[in-house]
Amino acid sequence: MRRLVVVLAVVVASFGATGVASASASTSAEKSVSVGGAVANPRAFSAAELAGADLDQVVTGSSPMLPPGKNTMLRVTVEVRGESRAVTFALAEMDPSFGNHPAVFRAGRHGVDLTVPGDRNGSRTVTDVRSVTVLVSDAAPATRAVRVTMGRRVVTLPPELLAHLPRRTVTAKFGSDAGQQTHTESGPSLSLVLLLAGVLPTSDKTVVAVGSDGYGAAVTLAEASVGGRPLLLSTVEDGKALDLPRLVPLGDVKGGRYVSGVTALAVG
Repeated sequence: MRRLVVVLAVVVASFGATGVASASASTSAEKSVSVGGAVANPRAFSAAELAGADLDQVVTGSSPMLPPGKNTMLRVTVEVRGESRAVTFALAEMDPSFGNHPAVFRAGRHGVDLTVPGDRNGSRTVTDVRSVTVLVSDAAPATRAVRVTMGRRVVTLPPELLAHLPRRTVTAKFGSDAGQQTHTESGPSLSLVLLLAGVLPTSDKTVVAVGSDGYGAAVTLAEASVGGRPLLLSTVEDGKALDLPRLVPLGDVKGGRYVSGVTALAVG
């Protein structure tokens, strides 16, 4: 009888250990965060690995698959999905070389959270992050400007129409290959232009502006509404009317997202 009790105790202890290990592995799997999409190096991170990391570093480390061309990293957007919601960012907004407005992973109550310390409020906070999905826009220039597309909806706005919209005038300062630039830019907000095209300009919208030369850059409307950085389509620069508008992401430290000669706006 005593031998039977010992055997049973060993079996129970073994089963318990296996059960604990399985539960631990299951919990670990549930709390892992996958990084995938248009990347060459997809992988999964534990919450502990991500806590304290910047989102742009995690995405850059996954090697987004970029098309040929100049500064095509500026076309990258990133969807961060949590347990109950998702938020999309333009990668360049977070990049220290461009927007310099970081999003940071923090240890949360149930895994890892994403916060944007420089925002006006916490509406872009994602709790219990489950996945990070990288997207790269292939939006092309239009032959007739300015073409606004969202799904199957396509609206063309003549540049002269944009020139008659209510304008805001700002002083834009940013770095460039030629040194520090300072310009006076005047034009309607990007949100107003989208509204004119019949697109509801909610903060979750992403917009890729493409110039006549095919150069493109992504922004999100949340950069203005939550991040506090105006987004304009300038129609007048330094007092001179522009033939085609220029995207102005005010607050960027480098001018890569200042897209000149905008002919297309692709809304995501």
